Amino acid sequence: MPTSRRLDLMGVLGVTLCCALWGGNAVAVKYSVPDIPPFGCAALRFLIGLPVVASVCRIMGQPMWVDRRHTKLLIAHALITVLQIGTFNLGTSLSLAGRASVFINVHPLIVAPLSWLFLGERLGPRGVAGLIAATLGVTVLLSTSVQSGGNLSGDAIVLLSGMIFGAQTVAQKWTFPIIRPATLLFTQYVLAIPMFFAISAVFEGFGSYQFTTGACWGLLYQGLAVSGVVFTVWMLLLARYPANRISTLAFMTPLFGIAAGTLVRGEPFRWELVVAGVLVGWGIYLVSRERFEHRQSPALALPGEDAP
Repeated sequence: MPTSRRLDLMGVLGVTLCCALWGGNAVAVKYSVPDIPPFGCAALRFLIGLPVVASVCRIMGQPMWVDRRHTKLLIAHALITVLQIGTFNLGTSLSLAGRASVFINVHPLIVAPLSWLFLGERLGPRGVAGLIAATLGVTVLLSTSVQSGGNLSGDAIVLLSGMIFGAQTVAQKWTFPIIRPATLLFTQYVLAIPMFFAISAVFEGFGSYQFTTGACWGLLYQGLAVSGVVFTVWMLLLARYPANRISTLAFMTPLFGIAAGTLVRGEPFRWELVVAGVLVGWGIYLVSRERFEHRQSPALALPGEDAP
């Protein structure tokens, strides 16, 4: 059964690695989606990452499947994964990488109120101030979509994906006492891959796939660095530490994403992008620190989780 503990050096390094690699994910998607459609890109990404997660299951001694009575729960997680990754790829294809990196990283801010409601983790004045700061950052970026080369539809879709990811984080945390982290990740992939391919076949068509050099490099990054390494490390961090504690350092991700979009894609380094990234990052930090300093209600604590 997973336990939760104080964030130590290994936890900090693990979160930092996730933030850095996550920051480059939108850039990798931008290289892939012009030639491989969004849902097909997601299917191939998970297909590439599947052997990595399978290896983690074997190394950690966690099963690669679970009891049949949990099948409906696994299907529900897979559907959420399809919705979250599909909307991210679709929105990013319409927006800029730097902007997408800011919008997708609203997910810790969704974790905060949901954890307050379902996990008993209180949110005080500092946390509320963090939510307000992040909302201002999102508002700044949405209000300047046309001037900075963004697309309002794409921005809104990525923002929706970030909200879904926040809800998914809480749902995963609740599921870990029932299904081990690596097992949950592997089974999500196994079930989500055919779902992605089915959606792609119906709405995108396999004939639209063009495996150019840029698309392949982008897929390798998404599959190995993100779907393989990052999602595995993130799941293990969630199982080892409270969600609010690892979210304390998640403010770095939009900053990594902005830097990657500018340095790798040559996207304009505009003031509103920087302001939005800082506001969202600062909001994440405030929310996480607020929840870190308050005690969780023992009656609502997760099974096996120590009160912070």
